[in-house]
Amino acid sequence: MNRKRDPILFLFLLTAVALLVTAPPKATADTGSPATVRDILRHTQARYHAMSAYTADFTQWTTSVAASSITTEARGIFYFQKPNRMRWEYTEPDRQVFVTVGDVAWLYLPEEKQVSLFDAQQMRRSPIMRTLLEGTFDLSDTFHVSLDTKASTDEMAVLTLRPRAEDPNVQSLRLWIQRQDYRVWQMEVRDALGNVNRIRLTHHREMPSLPADLFQLSVDPQTLVIDPAGRPLQPAEISALQRAISK
Repeated sequence: MNRKRDPILFLFLLTAVALLVTAPPKATADTGSPATVRDILRHTQARYHAMSAYTADFTQWTTSVAASSITTEARGIFYFQKPNRMRWEYTEPDRQVFVTVGDVAWLYLPEEKQVSLFDAQQMRRSPIMRTLLEGTFDLSDTFHVSLDTKASTDEMAVLTLRPRAEDPNVQSLRLWIQRQDYRVWQMEVRDALGNVNRIRLTHHREMPSLPADLFQLSVDPQTLVIDPAGRPLQPAEISALQRAISK
């Protein structure tokens, strides 16, 4: 039986990726070792800002308070294409595909022949999410950023970002950054309820572009497409949505 991904925590992780890929390298920090943190963020954002497209293998650990704090593990491949196109293709333990294109996001469950649509704009109701998604920000305006000196090593810098304003979707965000090449090796988001979503990225591959069909909503007539309110879409509505996504 498929275990569906938590859209709020997951979309925040998508936003964290978008933060690094789309933001100009001008971030500053205000706690810990300011110069060190500032340099790490600047070099990391500069690296990802220069990319047009890339893929990486990922491992995801999700700990849910509602499920008695049981931690589940999943694996797959991550794809990113500018502007604002991301695809998380799960291969283990169940095949699932989570795609975002602009303000549209969907989860495809092949075994159940079902697509669930999510309104990524719901994240904009959160000041933190809105700031990150719009891509015009200084990290120090939104987060207290510090270097975790106990967790960091000569090879890995661990940054902790805590929101300045209370937000139910995120209590803290942690980034593990390789000092040698400023790649993000791991990221973790914890919400106000204590749920934790952690993703590790390996085998990064940069490229000029990715196939466009990775970010298209392609479904057969037998697949049920459900909107964010839980209403099944009619064929004409699905076609209209596919055209909008393709623009």
